[in-house]
Amino acid sequence: MFRKRNCKLAENEKLLSVKCEDGYKLDVMLTIPEKPEKIVIYVNGSGPMTYRTMRQKPDGSLYSYHQFFADELTKRNILYCRYSTRGVTDGKKSPGFCNINEKDYKTYLPMNSVSDIECIIRYLREKEGYSCPVYLMGWSEGTIISAIVASRNNVKVDGIFLAGYCNENLKDTFTWQIMGNSSITQYRRLFDYDKKGYICKADFEADKHSVRKAVFGDMTFEQLDKNGDGKLTAEDFAAPDYIKATFAAIEKGDDKWLAESNGVRLTSDWWKAHFALPANKNTLPGLDLPIHIFAGDFDSMTPQSQARDIERVFKEKGKTNLTVHYLENHDHDLNYTAFSHFGKVSEGMKELFDTIENMK
Repeated sequence: MFRKRNCKLAENEKLLSVKCEDGYKLDVMLTIPEKPEKIVIYVNGSGPMTYRTMRQKPDGSLYSYHQFFADELTKRNILYCRYSTRGVTDGKKSPGFCNINEKDYKTYLPMNSVSDIECIIRYLREKEGYSCPVYLMGWSEGTIISAIVASRNNVKVDGIFLAGYCNENLKDTFTWQIMGNSSITQYRRLFDYDKKGYICKADFEADKHSVRKAVFGDMTFEQLDKNGDGKLTAEDFAAPDYIKATFAAIEKGDDKWLAESNGVRLTSDWWKAHFALPANKNTLPGLDLPIHIFAGDFDSMTPQSQARDIERVFKEKGKTNLTVHYLENHDHDLNYTAFSHFGKVSEGMKELFDTIENMK
């Protein structure tokens, strides 16, 4: 069914309502070039997203996260498909600019996300009549969902592109983040000028990018160096009490605490379901379709080392269908803000788009 809501669609946009296996109606947006040669489906990362996903620039103006991808892909004759997370619609309140229907959002679970992608692909084939190749572009959590879709083989997927690649189970990845690794990765990008893996006092005082005040306020190096070893490392920013409280809330099903205390709105059922899933390191080696991973060395959410780990496994098994793109000075979003804030396409994004375009 074609759906048109109270939003203005461009001439090359089409808004669909795709019926999922459990009857939920998923909002799906297409941006369609004149002669589509292939289809790319964006597989959402964790938390609330819509087919527009509005965000705010430093000057206060709003932009659609997906418009960048739509523009870059359609000019390469690639149809771009994205969807709204279950229970999520566009809203007006910052920072997320979305509204959440609590009942429907509770059905946002990883295996529902998997079957939803399968339903989208079937719809594009059977209802919209597209016969061109279909590729999944998964980001963060989407790298897990994309791999599972491909492994189930319920629908034909011609290849997967994975950015912010998550190799380990989400419980292990989340623990890595909260035990100081996410913080130090971001701080190292600003202060670890020779990439030695930590920040020394000389780096801190040099403040070559003039960001120390904005990042750390009036805190001294000694105050930040909690273990007193003369360098800032993950240990100095670890939050063991927070991760303990988070796991306790997940176990108890305390969604209220999670909503108030976690930066990304996620339910206890979502967490539990992810903890029960096999890690990508166990799923990906079973795939024979083309796989491309795009890994930034300053990814503070899913470390680049995870991409190196899976690449090693593929080499040991003699498999040649995985290509890892190692991107220097790129973050979890492949420096997306270079475009959203400055109108420039990052080298990582260029490599992503060129790889998709050249995929046969």
